[in-house]
Amino acid sequence: MTMPLKAMLLLAGFALAFGCDSDENPSVPGLAVHLYGPSGASDPFAGVGWMRMILSGDGLATPFIQTLRYEAGGSAELMGVPFSAPGQRRRLVVEGLSDAGGQPGFIISRGRSPSVEVQAGAPLQEFDVLFSKVNTFFQAISTSTLAVQRLATPRVGHAVTMTPSEAVITGGGTFTAANSQWWLGTGFTTVHTSVEAMNIGTRELGPRTNLLFGRTWHTGTALPSGQVILAGGYGADGAPTATVELYNPPGILEGRAIGLLPLAVPRAGHTATLLDENTRVVLFIGGDANGTWELWDPESGSRGIQQLPDGLARRHHQATTFFVPGRTEPAVLVTGGESAVTVHLTAMLFDSVSGNLIPLAQAMPGGARTQHAAVYVPDRKFIYVSGGFGDPQRGTTVPGIDVFDIGQTRFIEGQSGFRMRSGRGGHAATLLADNLVFMAGGLGEEPPGTGLRPLGSLEVIYEFIDTQSLTLRIEVASSWNPNGVGQVPYLPSDRIGHRVVALDGTALIIGGATFESSSTSFRAIPELWLYNPQ
Repeated sequence: MTMPLKAMLLLAGFALAFGCDSDENPSVPGLAVHLYGPSGASDPFAGVGWMRMILSGDGLATPFIQTLRYEAGGSAELMGVPFSAPGQRRRLVVEGLSDAGGQPGFIISRGRSPSVEVQAGAPLQEFDVLFSKVNTFFQAISTSTLAVQRLATPRVGHAVTMTPSEAVITGGGTFTAANSQWWLGTGFTTVHTSVEAMNIGTRELGPRTNLLFGRTWHTGTALPSGQVILAGGYGADGAPTATVELYNPPGILEGRAIGLLPLAVPRAGHTATLLDENTRVVLFIGGDANGTWELWDPESGSRGIQQLPDGLARRHHQATTFFVPGRTEPAVLVTGGESAVTVHLTAMLFDSVSGNLIPLAQAMPGGARTQHAAVYVPDRKFIYVSGGFGDPQRGTTVPGIDVFDIGQTRFIEGQSGFRMRSGRGGHAATLLADNLVFMAGGLGEEPPGTGLRPLGSLEVIYEFIDTQSLTLRIEVASSWNPNGVGQVPYLPSDRIGHRVVALDGTALIIGGATFESSSTSFRAIPELWLYNPQ
C-alpha cells in the first residue's frame, strides 16, 4: 500500500525534518536533515523572506513544491508524497528567497539533500546539508566538527575518484619552477604515494593507506564496492608505468592497497572507462608512445593491445561515457589529445557491442585540442567539449566549445559563436544540477595579449527559457568580462592542475597550483573550496 510522505521544515536554526505518515502513527520520521552554514561565509538566512521546498525523485511525475514565509520558529509540511519504491530515490532542495513586495523574489541561498530511498518501515535516515548563498565560494567544512578541511598533501596531476561513500584523492605531485612541464612526468619535483579521502556524508577529509607506487596523471576507476582501480601514470622516475593497484576503503581488507595485474604497456595521461560493473572490464586508451588501447580486468589482466584506428599516439585526450538511445551498453566518445609533436583534431567512438574503436569521419569543428574538458549532459544528450591547448608546448589555447549530439552521433556544425570568453587549457569541469556545466581555472590569457598564466575565472554553461520566444536557450556565463561585471565569481585563487567533482549540487575544487609572482614560482594549493551555483 502506498503511504503519504510528509516533509516538515523547521525554520528555527538549521534543521529540516522529513516524516512519513502511517495508519498506526501519523508522524513517523523517515528522513531528518540538519542545515548548516559554511565557516567564515555570509549567514545563509540573511535577507531571506521566503522558503521554498522542492521534493523530486524517481516515480514523481512533477516535483512537490511548497513556498512559505520565512519566520524563525515556523514550520511547514509537504503532504501527499508517496514513499519510494525499491530503487527509487528522493531529494529535497531548500531555497531561500528574497521578499519582493510581499511575494517571493530571487534565490539567495540553497541547500540540497542527498538522493535517498524513503521507504515505509525503514529506519530513520539523518543527513547534514550545507545551506549557503548561491553563486559564491566557501571552504569545505566537516558537518560533525565544523572544522575547515584542507589537503594534508597539496598536489597537482592527482586523481579524484567518486565512490558511493567517498571522494578518493590519490597521488599527484608538486613542482615549483616557472618553466616546469607540469603536464609531463619530468615536470615534477616530488611524486606522492599519499591518499586522502573525503567522507561524502560528513565532509570529513582524512588520510588513507598509501599507494604502492607514487604516480601522477594516472587514472582512478570507481567500483560499486567503494574500491578504486588505480592504473598507470608517471612514476617517481618521470617515466610512464604499467602498474595497477586497488584502493580499498576502510572496512575492506583493512584499507590496504593491493597490487593487481599490470597493463600491457606503460601508460600516462591515458583514459580509463569502466564498461561493465559485474565483470569489471576497463577500457584503457592511449598514454603510450605507439597509440594503442586495451581491455583489462582484475581477474585476467590485459586482453591484449590494439592499435588506435587513426594510428596516432595520444595523451591528455578525453574519453566520455554515454548511452545511445535504445541500448543498455555504454559507448565512449574519445576526443583530441596529443602526441609528442602534434595536437589532434580527430575523434572516435568505442562501441561496447562490437568491442571496437571506430574513427569519426568528422573532425572536431573547433579544431585540434589537448588537455581539454568533456562533460556529458544526459537530459540534452549532448557532450560539451571545451577549451584545451592548441600545441604540445602549451603556447596557445582554444576558446571554442564543440557540441557532440548523441542522437546524431556527430558534432553540431556552425556553432562558432558558442564559446568560452577566455581560451583555456588544463582546466577542470563537471556537471551540476539543472544541466549546468561548471568549468574552472586552467592556463589562459586575460586580457588577450598579456601572456598565458593560471586563471581564476569560471565559465558556466547554463540553460534558460527565453521569455520573448518561449524557447530554450543555452548560453555561457563568465567571470572575466572586459565590458562589465562578470556573471559568476572568480575562484579564490588562480590554478592549474586541479580537479573538480560534483557534491550534492555544489562543485568541489581539489588541489592544483597557483603562480606566485613575488617568488616567480608555483605553489600547490591545500584549501578545498565549494561553489554553490546560481
